[in-house]
Amino acid sequence: MNLYQASLHLLIFLSLITTSIANPIYSRIGCNDTCGIVSIPYPFGIGADCSVNPWYIVECTSSTPYLSALNHLELLDVNLENQTITVKTRTISDCQNPNGVSIKTMSIDLGRSPFLFSKSHNKFVFEGCGNAVMMDNGSVVTGCSTYCPKGSVVEGPKCYGINCCETTIPHYLKSYVMNLTGLDGARGCGYGFLVDEISYLGGRFSVAAEKASVPVSLTWILTSSDIQDCCQGAGFPRNLELNMGDGTSVHTQKCFPGLPYVGNPYLSYGCEVREECARCPDNCYYDTIYEDDGSSRLTNFTCPPAYPKSFEKRSSIAIGNILSLFLHDLYTFASSTNNFVLL
Repeated sequence: MNLYQASLHLLIFLSLITTSIANPIYSRIGCNDTCGIVSIPYPFGIGADCSVNPWYIVECTSSTPYLSALNHLELLDVNLENQTITVKTRTISDCQNPNGVSIKTMSIDLGRSPFLFSKSHNKFVFEGCGNAVMMDNGSVVTGCSTYCPKGSVVEGPKCYGINCCETTIPHYLKSYVMNLTGLDGARGCGYGFLVDEISYLGGRFSVAAEKASVPVSLTWILTSSDIQDCCQGAGFPRNLELNMGDGTSVHTQKCFPGLPYVGNPYLSYGCEVREECARCPDNCYYDTIYEDDGSSRLTNFTCPPAYPKSFEKRSSIAIGNILSLFLHDLYTFASSTNNFVLL
């Protein structure tokens, strides 16, 4: 037995005890994965060499991320699981026109970009007195009206028709026109907007301000030329169809990490075994809830009942055996060369 073999056993030992703290990789190697407090995972990237294509380039200015190819919109969040981003957009107000005359305003036009207004993650909201209608190519998409009794006020994200109403959108959109009609008199003022549902329920913004902005959720599209491989454990990219409401659909591909994995499925080296699953001696189990846009979420994690003791026992035995081998080899080497090592 020689020193090389002893050192090899030590390396194996060290790799075993450090494997459990490995972190998933979210950006391409050599690329920053954050801008300020916002995570920027691939297929997005800070700079041309870090993103999947020019539409996904993020410009990081004064620790604030912007999508340079998409009207320079401020980027608030990237969600790999839902395949969405959250960006800032302006609210539409009829406060400057309180006499009951309708105001029509067009949203940002996503046009030929690989982005859509998300059907599943947005709400259409009107706060104020009057009604709001969303239209697409001259057809009504959705809308709602409010009732404003004297002395009533809007109370946060609770919209039940009094001073505030909300509804869902029935399909994905590239753009829309919002038509606001306020009530006559001093109460004829309102704000209409499409908004990310989670942000709205969390009350993370205020619309009662001049040039107010709200977070809106956009679904991002990837083609077969964008995705070559998903990460280990994710298998092949899956094809999804997103309903555009006019008899057509948009096709996209999506990588789904396997149940035991966490990380970025769009990088071949981006996934790691979930921490709770790594503790299971065999397999771990989840219930999966699938949404109609292809997103999913895991609930009810379970592990075979024997895992706490059996896993720790087997791990202790394995690590102990390797450490014993290392010490034995080191002692043998020292004895054969008449050298003594103090540990």
